[in-house]
Amino acid sequence: MTLGSTQDEHPSVQRQATIGSLALSLVLASSQAFAQQPAPDEPRLEEARAQYRNGVQAFQRGRFGEATVHFERSFRARPHPATLYNAAEARMRAGDTVGALSQLRELLAMTSPAPDADLATRARALAGQMGERDLQPTAPVAVSTPCPTCPTCPEAPSCPPPPPPEVVTSRISGGAWALGGAALVFTAVGAGFLGVAIDNSSTYTDAGANLDLQTRIRDQGETYRTIGIVGLAVGVGAAVGAVWMFTHPQERRVAAPVARLDFGISPGGLSVAGTF
Repeated sequence: MTLGSTQDEHPSVQRQATIGSLALSLVLASSQAFAQQPAPDEPRLEEARAQYRNGVQAFQRGRFGEATVHFERSFRARPHPATLYNAAEARMRAGDTVGALSQLRELLAMTSPAPDADLATRARALAGQMGERDLQPTAPVAVSTPCPTCPTCPEAPSCPPPPPPEVVTSRISGGAWALGGAALVFTAVGAGFLGVAIDNSSTYTDAGANLDLQTRIRDQGETYRTIGIVGLAVGVGAAVGAVWMFTHPQERRVAAPVARLDFGISPGGLSVAGTF
């Protein structure tokens, strides 16, 4: 049965409640403990008494879940072994034997106030009804050892100072201009020689021209053609190199000037000097 639920007053339940109330009546006399002990907190004592009375009424009516709640509230307000015994019996009759045995063990372990011999005997007898033949008190909670001191973390290394500011300037080297000029010269020379070779080719192919002249011009044309092709190839290569150098200028990094202003006082007056 779930705690806090109410059982119908079935005849068999009434018989159990009657038997339980007989055992309970023997423990009810311990309610005098509320008056026997000093009451440092009168409102809490009244709360414990009221919850105890409500628990007795619920137990006698067979509402064991409700009785368990009231007895446990009374125990929290004013701890006493008799109150805990009644809570354990109500919990057992509500169907929670595991919780009831745990409360009986806690009862035997109480020291302030401690249960008397009669109540301890009743607690073991009640545990026997639930199959626990050798009920032992709950082991005292070990005092937790303090946590070890946390290790001290090493100090973070100091950051190095930032680098001084720099001014980046780009400059096209003189080699780019020279290479560009050389590309123009080689291209023009190669084109010129190749043009002469092509123009002379009509002479040594003419059938009416002198044979020696044709041979000399043919040889000259072959030479001019070779020079022209080589010149054009060198000019194109120089042009490519000049374009690359123009598109990738050289960078120069210099420290940025730091502005500083100095004031001075002299017999002649106030002086101001600085660098920018």
